[in-house]
Amino acid sequence: MTRKLWLYPLLVIALLLLSARIAMPYAAQWYINKTLSQPGSYDGRVGDVDLMLWRGAYSLEQVLLYKENGEVDKPLFRANYVEFSLLWSALFDGSAVGSVIIREPEINFVDGRDQSRSQIGRNENWLSIANQLFPLKIDRLDIFNGQIAFHNPDTTPQIHISLHDIRLILRNLVNSRDLSKDMVATLNATGQTAEQGYISASGSMDPSTAKPTFDINVEASNVALVNFRNLLDTYAPFDLEAGSLEFAMELAADNGSITGYAKPVIHNVEVFSWKGDIERDGDGPFEAIGEMASAFVTELFENQSEDQIATRIPIEGTLSDPETDTFSTLGGVLKNAFIKAMQGSLENSITLDDVKTESEPDEASAEDAAGV
Repeated sequence: MTRKLWLYPLLVIALLLLSARIAMPYAAQWYINKTLSQPGSYDGRVGDVDLMLWRGAYSLEQVLLYKENGEVDKPLFRANYVEFSLLWSALFDGSAVGSVIIREPEINFVDGRDQSRSQIGRNENWLSIANQLFPLKIDRLDIFNGQIAFHNPDTTPQIHISLHDIRLILRNLVNSRDLSKDMVATLNATGQTAEQGYISASGSMDPSTAKPTFDINVEASNVALVNFRNLLDTYAPFDLEAGSLEFAMELAADNGSITGYAKPVIHNVEVFSWKGDIERDGDGPFEAIGEMASAFVTELFENQSEDQIATRIPIEGTLSDPETDTFSTLGGVLKNAFIKAMQGSLENSITLDDVKTESEPDEASAEDAAGV
C-alpha cells in the first residue's frame, strides 16, 4: 500500500512532464510567430518547431518574412530549415554561444514602380528580432543552397535574376580567444550566377572594433551577361547582346578607411546586332545610331587579340565616401586595349596592413595638432 502511495505522485509528475514536453513545441511556435509579427512593414511566420533538448537546440521549418501590404508576391526571406544550437564545448569553457544552420534560404529584393511594390527590408529592427529568437551570441553560421534574387515585376519583360547554390560559412563571430586561436572571424562563400557563372568570396574581419575592420576578396568567372539582358536593358544606357564577365575585387578597411580595387573583364562583348536591336527589339533610327556608336567605342577600346574590354578601378577613401580614380580607370582601359591584356584574377595585393599604413599618418597628424 505504501509503495502504491509513492507510485501515484511519480506517475502524476511523469504525466505532467510528458504533457509539458508535448506542449513545448506549440508554445515555442506561438512565441516565434508572435515575435516575427511585431509592428513594422513586414510580417512573418514559421511552420513546425522541433525541440532537441538533449542537444540544446531547436529547429524551425518553413520560415517566412514578407511585406504585409500584400503588394509584393515574393517573400523578403524564406528558408526551409533553420536550426539554432548551443555549443556545449564552448559552454564548458564558460562561453554561452551557439551556432546557426540555414538550409535553402532565399532573399528577394524587389524594385517596383513605387515604394508599396518595392522590397529591400530597410529600416526594420532585424537584430532585435534575432536576439529574441536566439539570445546567445552566434559563433558560427552555415548556409546551404542559398539564393539572393532581384526582381522588377513592372518592366516588360519582367526582371528576375539570382545568385543561387550559395554555400557560406562564417566562423568565430563572437571574437573570443576561448573559442579560437585568434580574434579574427572568417568568411568563405561560393555561388552560381543565373545559368552560367561562378562567384566566390573569402575574407576576415574583426567583430570587436567600433568601425568595420575587414579584408575581403571577391572573384567571379564565366558570368554570361546575356542572362542579365532584361536588367541591362532597364538600368544600363545600352543593350548588351552577348559577352561574359570575369571580375576580381580586393577590399580592406580599418578605422573607417578603405583601400582596394575592382577589376572587371568583359569577353566577346557585343553591344549592337541588327537581328537583336532592329528585328527583335524594334529600335528606331536614333536608338540604332546610339547602339552603333556604343558598338564602335567598344570595338575601339577592345583588346583585339583577347577580344576583351577591361580595366582596374582603384578604390580609396572612407567607408561612407569611397572614391575611384577616373584617370587610373581610363588608363586601365587603354593599357588593356593597346599594351597588354588584363587578367581577371585576384592580384593578392591588398591586405589590412595597406589600409593601416595609409591611415597612420593622418592619425599622427591629428595627435601633433592636439599637442600630444
